[in-house]
Amino acid sequence: MKNQLLKVENLSKSYTPGQAIWQKVSFELNRGDFLYILGGSGAGKSSLLRAIASFEQPTEGQVICHGLDLKTASYSDLERIRKRIAFIPQNLGLIPDLTLHDHIEISQMAIPRGDRVSDDIIQGYLGLMGLKNKLNRKISILSGGEKQRVAILRALSKKSDLLIADEPTGAQDFEMTWKLMDLFVKINLSGTAVLVATHDLEMVRRLRKRCAILKDGNFKVEDRTP
Repeated sequence: MKNQLLKVENLSKSYTPGQAIWQKVSFELNRGDFLYILGGSGAGKSSLLRAIASFEQPTEGQVICHGLDLKTASYSDLERIRKRIAFIPQNLGLIPDLTLHDHIEISQMAIPRGDRVSDDIIQGYLGLMGLKNKLNRKISILSGGEKQRVAILRALSKKSDLLIADEPTGAQDFEMTWKLMDLFVKINLSGTAVLVATHDLEMVRRLRKRCAILKDGNFKVEDRTP
């Protein structure tokens, strides 16, 4: 299909032979799709997202993005694909001694000019996330929720075909959770495919999108749309 962006086929991961963390994970995402992966703590959501984003090797199966198998893609092709993926990890990867402004600058420097979102959009994100007055503060003195929002802002500073978010609202209060989810929906409506891992069943119930359940190593896509 010409609109197919991502195909995950029979993906399995084992750190110990014969003990799969998740197995035979299969699904497809077209441009503009939205999919939740719902699972409890320790279900393997983070490792699955890392495998899909090419940062961790699966034991078996394929991840095909933009028509390329990520396991056999050349280094240059892999880097090209990664530039089109906005990845928000649960392990935020921020540098404590740098400021929020430093993180924005570093993110922008790493992105080709044509692939950056505009300064106006960045300013809008800062306002929505309540971070405008925190630009010169070091990451080390920000709250857990603020740090998570910095990681989200950093990921959204580039144009992307696919947004992968690992528990992106886990450290947020109710109001900010829904501001962020509204933002993800707007990004999704612009054509970006969105893949969100969460343990928050209430979020899935309130924002009815396609949902997959990851439990006891098994992955099942359910239809939760109206």
